[in-house]
Amino acid sequence: MRPGLDQSIPARFLAAARADPDRRAVVADDGELTYRELRRLAAGIASAIEGTGGHVGVMLGHGVRIPAAIMGVLLSGNAYVPLDPGYPPDRLRYMASHAQLTSVLVEPDTAALATELTGVPALDVTRVAPRDSDDPGPSTADSLAYVLYTSGSTGRPKGVLQNHRNVQFQVRHHVTEHAITCADKVSVLSSFSFDMAVTDLFSALLTGATAVLVDIRTHGLAHLSRRIAETGVSVYHSTPTVYRYLMASLGTGERLTSLRVILLGGEELTARDVRLFQAHAGPDCVFVNGYGATEVSFACQNHVTMTDEVPDSVLPIGFPLDGIEIVLADNPGEIVVRSEHVSIGYWDNDEANAAKFLTIDGVRAYRTGDVGKRLPDGRIVFAGRTDRQVKIRGYRVELGEVEAALADQQGVGQVAAVARPKDDGTSELIAYVTPASLDGALVRKRAGEVLPHFMVPAAVVVLDALPLTPTGKVDVRALPAPTRAVTTEDPRNDTEKLVADIWCAVLGVESVGLAENFFDAGGHSLLMATVAQRIEEKTGASIPLHQMFQYPTVAALAAHLDRRPADGGGLNAVADRMARRRKARRR
Repeated sequence: MRPGLDQSIPARFLAAARADPDRRAVVADDGELTYRELRRLAAGIASAIEGTGGHVGVMLGHGVRIPAAIMGVLLSGNAYVPLDPGYPPDRLRYMASHAQLTSVLVEPDTAALATELTGVPALDVTRVAPRDSDDPGPSTADSLAYVLYTSGSTGRPKGVLQNHRNVQFQVRHHVTEHAITCADKVSVLSSFSFDMAVTDLFSALLTGATAVLVDIRTHGLAHLSRRIAETGVSVYHSTPTVYRYLMASLGTGERLTSLRVILLGGEELTARDVRLFQAHAGPDCVFVNGYGATEVSFACQNHVTMTDEVPDSVLPIGFPLDGIEIVLADNPGEIVVRSEHVSIGYWDNDEANAAKFLTIDGVRAYRTGDVGKRLPDGRIVFAGRTDRQVKIRGYRVELGEVEAALADQQGVGQVAAVARPKDDGTSELIAYVTPASLDGALVRKRAGEVLPHFMVPAAVVVLDALPLTPTGKVDVRALPAPTRAVTTEDPRNDTEKLVADIWCAVLGVESVGLAENFFDAGGHSLLMATVAQRIEEKTGASIPLHQMFQYPTVAALAAHLDRRPADGGGLNAVADRMARRRKARRR
């Protein structure tokens, strides 16, 4: 056993809290907590949880309460199971049932949903009294810390298990590789249903640093850049897709000078990403390409500085981290991660455990399904997949699970889902269904009722039959590119024209219908955030992202803008004021 990994997570956290109790532990959009406040709130939650050794659901928003809830579960001697309230109810219901939850932590906004879906006692963390305790609880380094559900190839998500020791191994890499100290502000941007948030949160809380939670899904990307500047985030971590939208939201020459580390993971990085880093980061910032999976966290990293040469195309994923060996059967070949600290397995899934985990020379290993090529200098380059797993905006998606959700719909015959490359270097999920009499938009809408947003196809194409190869398999290359009906419907007023022009620019299309749904036209949440930002840039009207989702058509959004009070920036009023100011400046 390696030194420093033989304590529980709460023991490490309490040591950090004792060292500087008045330091800010958590900064979120809805409040802040010092280490003393976080310790007392977590202790109160722990004392209110009944039993130990079980699985406790955590259904809270991306705010100041969720770190306390997670730490409270761990202090109680249980493992936490994140239940993202933004997921479809059917998926949450399955996760809660499969994980065999003993209870679920909630807040007022999620209490009713949790009670309906889980069928277990719900504890509202806002009603828990803080407790002054320094007891780390019954967990040991080998106790189960969490169950994280990822996309599954059989049509159901898989629950990845990890213990306290292995979480701290992940944290030690993060802290060591990026020299994180108590002076740092570490971003926590992803949902707590993903291992990215695990690494970020505990890297902060176990070292006395500050975890900065930013709710992108609620407030958008312009809010992200503001919060980075306001809070002084020094260690930034996201998927490449979020990073690209963040960089696009910045003005020419604008730099995020507080950042000293930009760490990206989940998708391939290219020369363009490095150039964005060079254009918008400070001179001493380091750009890091991180490679890993929920089952192993980070396994390789590649560090790039401002003065390093920009790669020709794809950036290598780098060298294996300390304590990790990358085994390639061939060169190129499947990447197998060999380490004492890979996941301890999948919850209640013997078939997946047998297929993905093995032992090599007495050490546990995980088959990633990724293909890698080892360069002469020892660095690894990502070279594709051995299976049908894809990455969509940084999220791991099993095409089989998407196909299963579509095939379950009444009237759907054959199904195929593929990831099609886009002009901007990213991929989008496209589904094909038979027969041609189906309504593709309706099939897509129903898919959104059972799949999380990142697994919903950007388009559903209906066909008479799926094209087949001579061997009887779906001929992916023969599947047609999706098309959308081009509308000639003209905007009826200046507000609709402004919104339509912004939509066309963001979606990369020539025209949009006034009643056409943004998401049916190929949009997603990050693009909607870009729309909100551009409206604010052009008019000064700031619209919360959650309101944007309530008005998903040009007509609806324009009407909402025109209904806004003049003192709040009603669009016509704002436009009039801006015109008067321009006229005054010309005098």
